[in-house]
Amino acid sequence: RTDNMYKKTKTGLSPKDAAKDVPSWAKGQRPLTTENGRQFAERLLGEKYGVGNYPTGPGSEFNKIKKWGDRAFE
Repeated sequence: RTDNMYKKTKTGLSPKDAAKDVPSWAKGQRPLTTENGRQFAERLLGEKYGVGNYPTGPGSEFNKIKKWGDRAFE
């Protein structure tokens, strides 16, 4: 996979604006250019826990990664 397939991190966002409150194991991951935040979160959590084997409610890893994927990348 080349870097062109991944979204770039937006610069100049505060940690709050970028929703940086993600699990430490997810740091360093970036969404693919074709993914939105939901798809990014589903891919990461699916790789870690197996498809569908994770909670998706408020405050969950899923929600944190989804918001981060939507806000912190361009």
